[in-house]
Amino acid sequence: MAGFTPDEGENFLGNFIYKNVSTDRGTNLQLGLFTNSSVNETTTLSAITEPTGGSYARKTLTDASWTVTNDTSTYAAQTFTAGSGGYTGSVRGYFTATTGTTPKLLHIEVDAAGPYTLAENDTYTINLSNVVA
Repeated sequence: MAGFTPDEGENFLGNFIYKNVSTDRGTNLQLGLFTNSSVNETTTLSAITEPTGGSYARKTLTDASWTVTNDTSTYAAQTFTAGSGGYTGSVRGYFTATTGTTPKLLHIEVDAAGPYTLAENDTYTINLSNVVA
C-alpha cells in the first residue's frame, strides 16, 4: 500500500513536536476506512468519506499498545468485519486520526489492490507498521 502523511497531519506533528501543542492529540488514535476515490496531500479528516452500514465503526488504537523501535512504529493487526447488509461504498484504504478537541488526519494508506466491496461477513485486515514514523 502507498501511504503518506497529508498536510493536516504534518501541521499537527510540527505543532506537537516543536511547540508542544497537544490539544488536538487526545487520548488514543482512531483507525478508519475510507471510500474517497481520490485522496492527496491536501485531504483533511473532514473530507474523508467512510463506509456506512454493516455496523461499520472506527477502531480505537490505544496509546500503550504501540511498539516504537528506532524508526518503526507498529500496532497489532486490526480487522474490520462487515455486519448485516455489508458496508456501503467501496473501501479504497485506511487512515489514522487523532481524537482531541479538533481531530486531525495523521496518515492515509491507499490500497493499490482496491477498491473492495465488503458484503456481510467480509473482512478487511490492516497490518499497522511504519505508521507516521
